[in-house]
Amino acid sequence: MAELTDYHCLAPDLPGHGQSRGINWSSLPDTAKRVNALLELRLGGGRANVVGLSLGGSVVYEVLSGRPDLFDHAVIDGCGAVGNRMAILMKVGVAIVSPFIGRRAVGGLVARGLGLSASAEVERFVHELAETDPGSFRRAFSDAQDVRITDELLRARARTLFVAGEKELASVRGSNRLLAESMPSAESRMVPGAGHGWLARDPSLHVEMVRAWLSDEPLPPGLKPERTPRARTRASTVHV
Repeated sequence: MAELTDYHCLAPDLPGHGQSRGINWSSLPDTAKRVNALLELRLGGGRANVVGLSLGGSVVYEVLSGRPDLFDHAVIDGCGAVGNRMAILMKVGVAIVSPFIGRRAVGGLVARGLGLSASAEVERFVHELAETDPGSFRRAFSDAQDVRITDELLRARARTLFVAGEKELASVRGSNRLLAESMPSAESRMVPGAGHGWLARDPSLHVEMVRAWLSDEPLPPGLKPERTPRARTRASTVHV
């Protein structure tokens, strides 16, 4: 955000996180309504651009479906809207870990799993994770596994970029390719050799990507186009 000084950036704490720790995460639609209400308050009748990473990506799916008129551009990074075979295992894993997210060892493992390496970054992440409500953490990441394609999303006119690391889950990259072909103004890109937390490894590329997309300029060469899915895959998936 500090690099995007040509934009007025907002980073709302989602329910159960940061200064919103006292607000329980109840559902993904409820969180999206809260974000949209904040934007309506701040925009004064204008439109916004929205960038969502991982859990934030699941929120962007919901805000686009609920109030597509609020947005000009969107970036969804590392979050798919097609069923993930690993979803149950991921939910179980988060349920097991969530009671212990306030512990330094657990926070450090999560930070490094996301790609954070500098000690100052890890320390900040561990501290902020410890401020998260465990119950909200569990429900939020469970909800993020259940994002689905909706008719409202497919009709959203906002220019939408779907991006993921090359080593991201196959379901996420498949979802990105599918939606890039199915939505009116969407594209899909991948970052070669990168995983889920590629923002932490290459923040300059992420900032360059966001600025280029919001300005309708060519995306940086570090991002590669995803291959288009077969027509029958598109049809069978969209209409599930």
